[in-house]
Amino acid sequence: MTRTVLIRVVSLIPLVILASFITFSLLQLTETDPAIVRLGDDATEEAYEAFREQIGVNDPFIVQYGRWLGNAATGDLGESWNGPNQVSQLLKERLSVTFSLAFGGLFVAATIGTVLGIAAGVRAGRATDTVITAAASSGQALPNFWVGILLVAFVALPYDVFPATAYTGPTESVKDWLISITLPSIALGTAAAAAIARQTRAAFVRVLHEPYIRTALSVGLSRRSILYRTALRNASIPVVTSAATLFGTLLGGAVVVEAVFAYPGLGSLVLEAIQNGDLPIVLGFVFVAAVGVALVQLTLDITYTIIDPRTRVA
Repeated sequence: MTRTVLIRVVSLIPLVILASFITFSLLQLTETDPAIVRLGDDATEEAYEAFREQIGVNDPFIVQYGRWLGNAATGDLGESWNGPNQVSQLLKERLSVTFSLAFGGLFVAATIGTVLGIAAGVRAGRATDTVITAAASSGQALPNFWVGILLVAFVALPYDVFPATAYTGPTESVKDWLISITLPSIALGTAAAAAIARQTRAAFVRVLHEPYIRTALSVGLSRRSILYRTALRNASIPVVTSAATLFGTLLGGAVVVEAVFAYPGLGSLVLEAIQNGDLPIVLGFVFVAAVGVALVQLTLDITYTIIDPRTRVA
């Protein structure tokens, strides 16, 4: 198991580097001049050139990327072009909001999707299965921002329970933090829950037709015990595998949901950076997002090795 985890840790490093390299390359194609962004339109050409030399944009591409990657590995994501603010600090101030919503969405998706998927799988071909499958198919087509708007209009505004815009950090009050992320998490996790429900249902149907399940039933073992100890354990393997991919989607969706609930997350910061041509913030966001997704992937891979007995010999 240890060897398997180490191999997966090493395999994630190239993915993070590749994501940053592609983003860095694409940003080089833009015509944004950092000197004009920082100094404005009224500075002298000498001042412009001095600033470009200072931040190293006159160096060859590979030199710029190598320097940036080396600094990023130590946690230094550079300085914003719009002011003397460190990108890492700006991202850190907003990171908890976006990741709170992403993990909240993943929790909602995993909980609702798994429960519905099991209910449909154990009643395959019946009315319950038909209703849940139809609902899951419809749920996957619902845009996150549209679900968020509906929740604001029909839940947050009419009832004084969940806030429509006020975000509370976990360091201020854990209870208020959980309340503040409930509606955004539901909005974010709806489509993902539908996807997990469909996959859980398919996995359960497949596992329930395995010979060892039929054998266990034939010798008189409790159906409940077989379903929730044996079948669920084996059916959860593909579901856990897909959760890492869903987290990346949820992280991107959180940026949009933040705008609906007016939460001060990475979404508003990156949108403002794009509008102002502040490319270091955009690049820093992509790097942090790639690292975050990689860490979640690693966590789920470890979970996979625990669930699947075939990996324990590695």
